[in-house]
Amino acid sequence: MDKKCIICGNSLSLLMNDKILDKYSINYYLCNNCKCIQTETPYWLQEAYGSSIALSDTGIMSRNTDACKKLTMILKRYFTPESKVVDYGGGYGLLTRMLRDKGIDAYWSDKYSENLLARGFEYDGHSFADAILAFEVIEHLPDPLEEIQIIMSKTNCFIFSVSVLKKFDYKSNNEWWYFSPEMGQHIFFPSENTLQYIANKLDVRYFNLWGLHIFSRNTVFSKFRNLDLFLYYILHGINYRLQKRKKKGFISKTSDDSFSMRNNKTMISKEKSIDNDL
Repeated sequence: MDKKCIICGNSLSLLMNDKILDKYSINYYLCNNCKCIQTETPYWLQEAYGSSIALSDTGIMSRNTDACKKLTMILKRYFTPESKVVDYGGGYGLLTRMLRDKGIDAYWSDKYSENLLARGFEYDGHSFADAILAFEVIEHLPDPLEEIQIIMSKTNCFIFSVSVLKKFDYKSNNEWWYFSPEMGQHIFFPSENTLQYIANKLDVRYFNLWGLHIFSRNTVFSKFRNLDLFLYYILHGINYRLQKRKKKGFISKTSDDSFSMRNNKTMISKEKSIDNDL
C-alpha cells in the first residue's frame, strides 16, 4: 500500500528499518517533496509515554534556561507586558514559571502532563493568545499539520523549537541523537523546507530567529531580524567566554549523562517497570 506524507500528501519512500524501544522493528519514511522523515503509524506511543519526561532528557533544565533567555528578549521587544503567552505542551510547568518570573504573562497547557510548577496559571484552552510556544513538541505529534492548524487558530504567532534535518540518507536511527529510539517518542523529523511548506500552506510567514522557529501573520520579525541576530551572537559570545573563564575545567555533564542514560538498558527497563506498576 502506498504510504502518504502526513504533511503534503505525497508518496513516501522507505528510508530505513530499525528498532525502537529496543524491541519493535519499525519503518522510517522520507518525503522527497516537503523533505521530512516520519515513522510508520506509531502504535507504540502509549508504551513510550509511561513518563512525561524521558530518562535520557538530561538537557531539560539547560534547554529551558536557554529558551527563557531567548524568549524574554523576543517577547519584551515585540510584545507588551499585557500580551498573553501560552506554553503548549508545557510539561511540568517549568518554562511557564520561568517566564512569569521574568514578567511575561505566561500560561501552561499540556494534555498529557501534570502542572507542578505553574499551578493557578493554566490556559483555558480556547481564548486568543498573543503568542503560543511549543518547545520540543512537534516531533512527538502523529499529525503535526493538524495540530499546528489548531494552534494557529488561537494565535497570530507560534514560536517553537525542533531540531531540523540536515541530511536525508540515514541508514540507522543511531546516526542522529534526535531519533531517540530508546524512548520511542520522536516520530516526526522536519527540515527547514518542511517548515516553510507548512507556513505556505497556512498562509503565514516563517522566520528562524536565534534558532527558534516562528510562524507569524505579522511582519514585525523581519524588520529587526538581522540586527537582532547580530546583537544576540555578540552577547552570547561574550557570555560564553565569561562562563568559560569561570568554569576552570568544569564541563557540563548534560550530554554525557544523556548518552549514559540512552545506553543504560537496566535503568530504562527499571523505569518502564515502575511506570507499568503505576
